[in-house]
Amino acid sequence: MEDHKKLISIKDIKEGMIAAADIYDRNNILLAKGQPITEPVIATLKQSYVVTSVEVYVGSDLPEKKLNDTLSFNLKTIDELEDILNSFSVDLEETFESISDVKQTDIEELRAFTRNIRDKFTATDAILRNIAFNRSTEENFYRHSTNVAAISFILGKWLGIAGKELNFLIYSAVLHDFGKTKLDKDIVEKSTKLTSNEYKIFKTHPIIGYEFIKKFPYLDPSVGYGILMHHERMDGSGYPLGLKGDEIHKFAKIIAIADLFDEISSGTYSKEVRGPFEVLNIIREESVKKLDYKYCDMFLRHMINFYIGEEVILSDKRVCKVVKVNMDNLLNPILLQGNVLIDLSNEKDIYVESFFNGVKNE
Repeated sequence: MEDHKKLISIKDIKEGMIAAADIYDRNNILLAKGQPITEPVIATLKQSYVVTSVEVYVGSDLPEKKLNDTLSFNLKTIDELEDILNSFSVDLEETFESISDVKQTDIEELRAFTRNIRDKFTATDAILRNIAFNRSTEENFYRHSTNVAAISFILGKWLGIAGKELNFLIYSAVLHDFGKTKLDKDIVEKSTKLTSNEYKIFKTHPIIGYEFIKKFPYLDPSVGYGILMHHERMDGSGYPLGLKGDEIHKFAKIIAIADLFDEISSGTYSKEVRGPFEVLNIIREESVKKLDYKYCDMFLRHMINFYIGEEVILSDKRVCKVVKVNMDNLLNPILLQGNVLIDLSNEKDIYVESFFNGVKNE
């Protein structure tokens, strides 16, 4: 075993330690590698008869970025996070306006916006909590694009994308819906179901965005592929080209997950969504045929760690704390009410209705 990792007994675990390997309870992942160990995770481990020790990072080799993520969240309030994301939304609107004529210098606007994302979105924990838990009903097109860029950036890092390639992914995510700005607003902003002809027009927005981006000199082709293919699906049911599987560029697969997660979380999804755990469950269901399974699995295994420890309101109005989420049964987490454990899989017709007070600034 490497000297910057240490196997420690369950009784010696402390809150804030960073897992050096995925932690499993029976066959279910309890905490993903690189995530800080929380009190609910400790409580679950201490009740386990299977897990007796876990591997953690120790000493100066503790991952700096993960420490920064945790500290950044503790230092930021809900209002501060909202200000950051809203500011990005305003900047993005200005960026879209400035690149519309495609001048030689316009690429610098996009580069500056991307650098800002990489600089400001280092607090992974805080940003994802805000997007998942603290939604506003007044979010616009530019806020959605900002959220998708943030989620794509974070998922890309989880998948090992780095350097220039990560920049290209951010470019693509930022511009994934740019083509909508060239469509009739009556179609893009229509609150009722689109007619057959309107939907046909709407489905051209990835092509419009792709053709527009090709005009930028020296921009990597992968940026355009992510834009063009972000509505393609693994089973060939997507648009505009009906591509399947490996025909779809990896940027488009990542953006598709981020796009769907933000759409469901914002309350604009086409179907009724019963609570925050159904958001995760929809991603899981879509991963079977339509979204990339491996990418979805990585996304969900990280996301459940942000749900663990959160207080939630059940459909019968009980307030509980999430202590465990089963990847194979995302709708029914294990909860703690006082000193009593509640397994929702044993509670007929009861589900998690909402988070309690959104993000808690503890």
